[in-house]
Amino acid sequence: MIKKLFKIKQYKKGKQPLTSRNIKFNTNENPYHPEIKIIKNIIKEIKFLGNKLKFYPEDSSELIRYQISKYYNIKKNNIFIGNGSDDVLANIFLTFFKNKKVLYLIDITYSFYESFIKLYKINYKIIKLNKNFSINLKFIKNNKNNIIINNPNAPTGKLIKYLKLKFIAKENKSLIVLDETYTDFNNSSFIKYFKKIKNIIINQTFSKSRALAGMRIGFAVCSCYKLVKKMNIYKNCLNSYPINILSQVSIKNIFINNTYFKKIKKKIKRNKIYLIKELEKKNFFIVKSHTNFIFTTNKKININKLIKFLNNKNIFIRKFEIPKIENYLRITIGKIKDSILMIKLINKFIIKKL
Repeated sequence: MIKKLFKIKQYKKGKQPLTSRNIKFNTNENPYHPEIKIIKNIIKEIKFLGNKLKFYPEDSSELIRYQISKYYNIKKNNIFIGNGSDDVLANIFLTFFKNKKVLYLIDITYSFYESFIKLYKINYKIIKLNKNFSINLKFIKNNKNNIIINNPNAPTGKLIKYLKLKFIAKENKSLIVLDETYTDFNNSSFIKYFKKIKNIIINQTFSKSRALAGMRIGFAVCSCYKLVKKMNIYKNCLNSYPINILSQVSIKNIFINNTYFKKIKKKIKRNKIYLIKELEKKNFFIVKSHTNFIFTTNKKININKLIKFLNNKNIFIRKFEIPKIENYLRITIGKIKDSILMIKLINKFIIKKL
């Protein structure tokens, strides 16, 4: 049993360098902090709640579910809260996919899915993406098996438009999970379209666009309360208090000023345009992305050597050892000054190799 456990393919995280002088383009974190006003409000509430830290947190995350329901105009009882979106996904896999049905999984997708599959011994089939990384929807017609799709896709950044997703949802006879980790960067969430569909779960996070990766808060919006009820049974068998008091207070405050939120998204979009433009000048091919990262390759340079060169300069980008994309890079959109430095170093690397 222990030998089998060690053989399970663990999720491989992006490098987490400890010193502040490092520049991280490898974990898709938001380069900008939450609004200072919000941070001050959170600190005030933490002071007020200081005496409550000796108690367990409220187990149903009432505050967070209320804020999400208000923001998306959905029922509070249709929302499940977890300790980051990975915790939510782990609960979804355990609750709904550990059965006789086959789980359909795209070949190029979030690599944590495979870890869950191996750990829970889930029966699955791989769907191959097209050469341009788009998904072929024909296989879904009258499908009776479960399916998980991350939209936009990670690591490619490709987006399936909601009309196509509507087709998937209507044709599929079993459960569909849409992992919308990066949806805030393209305003394409399926939440507003799914109310009449009974077999769908949408997974989201506050880690990326809302700049709260350190707080570890994720949530699932389910098309019916029965799905949430089932997930809560498994949650309460594993960890009945997944969200701490400080995280719950943070979410209460994070929805206060969406103007700042929109401002940050615009900044990231501008920085992304700059980075794409500069990389294309250096013969990089960029996959059209709807996220806070880009997916790119350059046939004229050795990608592994470039990564090593940048790492030595304290700049970290991401590469995946997956067939079809082993020569691609995933680069998070960071602050403009950091992007300018990285472009200068890439240019230096190219000149050095000529």
